[in-house]
Amino acid sequence: MATKSISVEIYTTSHRILGRVNPGATGLLSYLNIRTTSYLEIEGAHVMRLHQPGRLAARHPALWIVKSEIVTILLSSRAELGPMAYVRGGYTTTIPHWVRIIMGGYELRGIVETPGKFSFSILMFEGDSIFIPLYNGELSAIMFPTVKGESPSMVFNRNMVDAIGLLSKDEIPKIAEQAG
Repeated sequence: MATKSISVEIYTTSHRILGRVNPGATGLLSYLNIRTTSYLEIEGAHVMRLHQPGRLAARHPALWIVKSEIVTILLSSRAELGPMAYVRGGYTTTIPHWVRIIMGGYELRGIVETPGKFSFSILMFEGDSIFIPLYNGELSAIMFPTVKGESPSMVFNRNMVDAIGLLSKDEIPKIAEQAG
């Protein structure tokens, strides 16, 4: 069975990379969390330096990136993460938590879903997943204020996280309050 490539927007500590990835039938999250491969192949890669966000630095038919150097990947839809059984690691009811994540020169804001009360130690140190999904995400680069991104779903590298904080009620976007 042929699988479809998905468009990705990848951020490292120094670059933004646009391209396509073919994660297979299980979706991007499962593909990224395979421990036996340490790289990701990007087809039709467009590379931009963070300090020159509007300028194309390079174009490659294929580019290989070390997974441990990926800070975050923005996707165009939640479905691109893969089937929910793979994303959640089982069939559990989850609770959304609005968070701010400080990592690798970036701040992320969005929703993480956990099975119950938010626990930093469980999110960060239990299980063997390298990448964790974040929904309704916003990204901003600390040193380069013009570098911003929004995505209905993204994944972040938990090995690069410096800190996570729950958002106060006044920091939660108004659109989210109306929807929920």
